[in-house]
Amino acid sequence: MSAPIARLARRALICTLMLPLLAGCPSTQPLPTAAPVQEFTVRDTQAKYYLYVPSRYSPERPWPLIVLCHGTNPYDSAWLEMKEWAGFAEQRGIIIAAPRLVGTRGDFPPDPDEQLRRQRQDERTILGVVAAVQAAYNVAPERIFLHGWSAGAYAVLHTGLRHPDIFRALGIRQGNFDARYMNDASANLDPWQQVYVYYGLSDLIREQSEAAIAWLRDHGMYVDEYQVTGYHRRLPPSLAWDYFKELADTRPWIRVSAAPSDYRNPRAVSFSIRAAPEATDARWSFGDGAEAAGLSQVHEYAEDGTYTVVARVRIANGKWFRRTLRVAVPRPSLGLESGATR
Repeated sequence: MSAPIARLARRALICTLMLPLLAGCPSTQPLPTAAPVQEFTVRDTQAKYYLYVPSRYSPERPWPLIVLCHGTNPYDSAWLEMKEWAGFAEQRGIIIAAPRLVGTRGDFPPDPDEQLRRQRQDERTILGVVAAVQAAYNVAPERIFLHGWSAGAYAVLHTGLRHPDIFRALGIRQGNFDARYMNDASANLDPWQQVYVYYGLSDLIREQSEAAIAWLRDHGMYVDEYQVTGYHRRLPPSLAWDYFKELADTRPWIRVSAAPSDYRNPRAVSFSIRAAPEATDARWSFGDGAEAAGLSQVHEYAEDGTYTVVARVRIANGKWFRRTLRVAVPRPSLGLESGATR
């Protein structure tokens, strides 16, 4: 055997022997060449994020957006998430963003106080990404999704559950879970927000996925569960996207929101509705005995307190749906505090 061939053989043997020591899950999705992957910085947290916009993007119609939450470094990263999803996003017509997060460590997670601090920082990063993408592109508000793999579930559950008005549905692939990290998320749960948890039957952290499902269901959330054969590994993006797309295509999206109407009058509240299919009519009961009709309303409460507002909403197909919203009036300095829609 010649010297060059012998050296190549030794290198191949070393690489083969090293493979079992590599704990990461390498990306199998090549980057597309149709459009560049862009890198930006979230002004609030100075976190970097990657953005892929399909080459055929046009502002003439709204596009879906998926924010990807990576797992534990070095086994996963924002860049690996982008590599995994970008080619698929080009084919299916999806805008994807992958921020660098600080609270997604699954192997040596910190104590709850520190983890919650990190999750709050990631929350600001994720919301900053969504706001920046919405400002630059035509994003369909009813098709914004949050997805995470492994320890990325921490960010998905914390940020996603706290903002059901932004994220239509949440996807968790083989996720880490610790109930001690859910203190912030439990205050604003919305049962109309769908959660999709899928995992391998031989996954080493399968029990954590099952614990997440149990916690969510115990707190009134609707969870779709899907099991696949195999262990903790990357799975095709289609498993998440097919779920998100079917949900958006077949189920109505109705968001009832409340905001201060006049900061000089903290008891005046403005109510509005966003829906897909489009809302055509609404009937309101404001929780203080007053009622009104119409898609948007301004109501002035006579007394401070917490009110349960009921909205009956008719959408374009003629069907009526009922949503409720808890509203605290007033909230000092910040105006209105509104809870989740039910």
